[in-house]
Amino acid sequence: MVLKKKKLYTDILIIGGGTAGCYAAITITGQSDKKVIIAEKANIKRSGCLAAGVNALNAYIVKGKTPEDYLEYVKQDANGLIREDLVLTMAERLNKVTRHLEKLGLVILKDENGEYVTRGNRNIKINGENIKPILADAVYEQENIKVINKVNIIDYIVKDNCVLGAYGFSIEENIFYIIYAKGVICSTGGAAGIYKPNNTGFSKHKMWYPPFNTGAGYAMGIRAGAEMTTFEMRFIALRCKDTIAPTGTIAQGVSAPRLTV
Repeated sequence: MVLKKKKLYTDILIIGGGTAGCYAAITITGQSDKKVIIAEKANIKRSGCLAAGVNALNAYIVKGKTPEDYLEYVKQDANGLIREDLVLTMAERLNKVTRHLEKLGLVILKDENGEYVTRGNRNIKINGENIKPILADAVYEQENIKVINKVNIIDYIVKDNCVLGAYGFSIEENIFYIIYAKGVICSTGGAAGIYKPNNTGFSKHKMWYPPFNTGAGYAMGIRAGAEMTTFEMRFIALRCKDTIAPTGTIAQGVSAPRLTV
């Protein structure tokens, strides 16, 4: 089989069209006139960790709390194995991003006083089943963003220790993409399947993160000689019998017999 070569040129190439990739594209075009290409191996409407939605924003600075409080929580949760500068700068922008998402159409639950309904010290409740379609619609509204779905990026174009773009191929057509860019953002997510599951039977494919997060971004960075940082901490989901839940969440009633009254 012969692949047809297709060359594309842009200012910014974003690899991965999940929540991070879509929001990065929206931010760039909202602050500049740069041309952006999002290359996504699935479809940006339902891709990435939030493809199916989420019922809460689990990182928000509620009233009475500060970004420094959030940093302290993360430090304790991760036993200090974090980049404090990155966590703090993220925490300082959480509420601004939340307000922007609400303007884009995300439904955030409010009480009778018009305040966000909080859930604990860092969470607010949302109707987030359509968070990815909302972001996808916002992306498609931007003239300077070009989306190429069903394109799997496999490696960076590197010359003289500088990344000039990336190579990829179409999943549905016989096309090999050569994408040149002045800047490249990798937002491919983590690596969900690196470690063997504790249950190799029925629960073999039960993961908290999507199995499509294959670690491709990590591999491309390592092959290109990029500096890889913040790999000291890895997420380990709490494993209970017959279920897998995020750390700190208590699974109740799993596989319990149904009570008929």
